[in-house]
This record gives sequence, structure tokens and C-alpha cells, in this order.
Amino acid sequence: MTPDPPTPPPSGASPSGDDVDFAALVEQQNSAASSKQSSGRKDHASDSSDSSERGGEGGRSSAALSDGRANSGAAKVQSRWWRVGYPLVVGAFIVLIVPALVFAGLRVILDSSDGQLVKRVTNPEAPGYEAVVEKTPTAVAAIVAPDGSLDSAVVFALTSDSSGGVLLIPAALGIPTDFGMIPLSELWKGGALESVASGVGEVLNLNFNEKISIPVADWATLVGPYAPLSFTIPDAVRDPKDAVVFPKGTVTLTAAQVATFLTSKSPKDNELNRTLRQELFWKAWLAKVKSGAATFPTPITSGIGRFVASVARGQLSVSSLPVVPVPGGSPFPGGGPMYTGQPNAVLDAVAAIVPFPDGAPGGRPRIRVLDGTGKLGNGVTAAIMLNAAGGQVDVVGNAKSFGQDATQIIYFDGTSEATAQKMRAALTMGEIIESKQSNSGADMTVILGEDFLREFGPTSGSTSLGSSNSTVADSAPTTAGK
Repeated sequence: MTPDPPTPPPSGASPSGDDVDFAALVEQQNSAASSKQSSGRKDHASDSSDSSERGGEGGRSSAALSDGRANSGAAKVQSRWWRVGYPLVVGAFIVLIVPALVFAGLRVILDSSDGQLVKRVTNPEAPGYEAVVEKTPTAVAAIVAPDGSLDSAVVFALTSDSSGGVLLIPAALGIPTDFGMIPLSELWKGGALESVASGVGEVLNLNFNEKISIPVADWATLVGPYAPLSFTIPDAVRDPKDAVVFPKGTVTLTAAQVATFLTSKSPKDNELNRTLRQELFWKAWLAKVKSGAATFPTPITSGIGRFVASVARGQLSVSSLPVVPVPGGSPFPGGGPMYTGQPNAVLDAVAAIVPFPDGAPGGRPRIRVLDGTGKLGNGVTAAIMLNAAGGQVDVVGNAKSFGQDATQIIYFDGTSEATAQKMRAALTMGEIIESKQSNSGADMTVILGEDFLREFGPTSGSTSLGSSNSTVADSAPTTAGK
């Protein structure tokens, strides 16, 4: 502890009785001050017990009071910030920043053309007109054998109110699955009609509006008003024991004999020959439906009645699916030969009866076709060409302006250039352009130019195909983007 300085002697006296030695006092005071400063420096580096020695209880009280005043001042400043400063900052953010962000967001939306509804153009001859294509109605029918197995399948399409097509498909058609090729007849065993529709749809790249099952007992009713049916077959019809049921040459079928003719099958039968015989039956029956005065025996608003009564009234196409044998035949014991469709021939067969197909998701590229000349009837002719090549035209119409010189095929993010090249080959022309724009509305947009007009000439009847069921929905709103 620093010693207290000595008490100076009374004025005029000294402890020894001599005069006061002021030099000695000054030296003693300086020595005491130096000692106090040194002690202060040591106390800063020491613990709390040392501080008590420096100042005692009074020092601690003084320090605590000082700290309390400092904390109180800081608390007042902080309180003023939360009561006054913070609300001012938040208010300024709301007033100044948020409107700017909202404006920027609106500009992004307004500048975007993805799925944007721009305006409604109702005149099919005006720039910007677009219409949604109504797809060709289709159905698949399962022809059931007497033992409940699948004998064959038939695809119907209504090209118009009075025309259409019938496509015959063998039950031995191989369907690609995760487990390899499986005959259609085996899919029927596992899932009946839905599996048949799914399998045929995968091979033909079609979705069907209706699925129909025709058991043996229905044939007498369906054919009854138009029997007998007479036509010529190239080979004999045999039963499972290989006995001849109908000899080759001209046959005349009563209504009761139709089911036997269609479903009889010998172990030695060639599936392609059977399909040909069935094709001859369908042609003879539909010709009688067309020429006969009898009312169709089932309702014609849906099911087999709708499709048969409609396709028989006008232009009709009846054919068999082009197939070739699969090496090794069916993978199932006793399954016999299995067949697969020829890709290009299958496309042609489908295009012949389904001008505007509805394909499975991802199966066909979705396309918008726009007339960039004002003379191509909303691009309907080009749409049919693209559909025949495996496309799916969902929208036809006019470009936003006319005077397009060269045809453009614009494909969007998620679509391959190879797909665009395939569509170009169908049109035999077109500049391929890649766009990074993303829009679920279409996979590509085709804008027809003067080069297409020169090659194929002008067209008319922009909003329909005659009286077709495959029409475009008129007065549809224009959509931007794709």
C-alpha cells in the first residue's frame, strides 16, 4: 500500500527544531507519486481481489454507479431506436422499396410471353387468329373368341361425320413392355380391355376415346339386319381340329355364322391370312350397312353403333396393320408366331384414317401451325402432313403478321433437334430454329412461309375439313409465346 505523505511540521518549526527542508519534502512526494503510478499499472493486470486493495468499498461503489449510468444511457438510446428509428426505416422501405419491387415483378410478367393471353381474334383470316384442333374420334374394339380369349382387335376412326376407317390388328401383335415383347393376347389375359387399349395405343401412338368389347353373342345382333353377306376368301377357314368350316372361294354368311367365321382358328393357320379374311368380312358388312335401309340395331350415339354406322355412310378405308414376324415367335409356351409393326408403314396406316391424332403424353411432339402468308387456310394442309409424320398438331391459325418468306420450324426447350428435323422432312422445307423459351403449350411452332405456298399452293376452308369431326374450335383466343 502506498504510504501517506508525512504531515508537514507547524509553520516555522521542524522535528529537529531546525528550519523545514523543502527539498527533502519534494523528493519524498515525488517518490510517493511514482510508487502510486506503478501500483496502478499492476492493479490493471491483477484480479478482483487486487482492485479491492486499491480502492476499497468506496471505489467499487463508484465504479458500479458509473457503469449503471452508462447502461442506463445505452438503454435509453436503444429504446428510442425501437420506438422511433425502426418504424421510420420500415415505413421508408414500404413506401419506396416495395413499389419498386412490385413494378419490377409486373414488368417481368408483362414482358413474358409464356402462356400469356394476349387478345381474342375471331376472324379466321386475320393475323393472330388461332384455334384449338378437335382430335379425330377413335375407338378400339376387342373381338372375343368363344373361349373368352382375345381373337383380334379393331381400331375405328371417324375422319368426318360420314367417313372414316377401320384398322384390323392380330392378337399376336407384340407389344413392347418392361419385360420385353408380349403378345396382345397375353395382355388381354392379364388386364382385359384396358390392357389391350393401352398396348394398341402404344404401337399406334394413339389415345382412344372409346374402348369396346364384342363377345361372340353380339355378332348375330349386329349383322342380323344386313345378312346374308357374300364375299370371296383366298383360303379355307378351319376349326381347332383343323377341319374345314368354310371352304375357300365365295362364302355366304348368315348372321348366326359370323362369329364362327371370324373366330375359328386352326393350329396351322397363318395369322396374316386370318386377318385378311376378317378384312374381307368388314368390307362386305359395312357395304351392306351403307346401302341398306335398315336402322342399325344398337344405339349410334356411342360404342360400336356410333363408329360402324358413321364410317359406313361415306368414304371408307378398311385395312390391316402392316406387320412382320418376330424372330423366335412368342416367348410363351405354345404361343405360336408373334408379329411387330413396321414403323413407317404403321405411321402411314394411322395417318390414312386419323388426320388429327391424340397421342399419349410424350409420344408425339405437340405443334402449333401458323400461316405466315394469309393464303394457306390456317395451315390445315401442313398440319395433316405433320401429323402423318408422327406429330400432334394442337393449334392452327395465322401468324401475328403476314409476309413470311421462308418457313420456320421453331423447337423449344425440352424438344430435340432430331424431332424438328423429322417435321422438316415431312414438309420438305423449313429453317430450323432453336428457342430456349420454356412453355408447356407446345413443343414446337411451325410458321409457314411463301416457300410452302409456292410448293403446295393456296388452300381454303380454314376452320374445318369439310364437315369433318376433326375440326378446329373457331373463335379461339390467341396465345403468345409458343
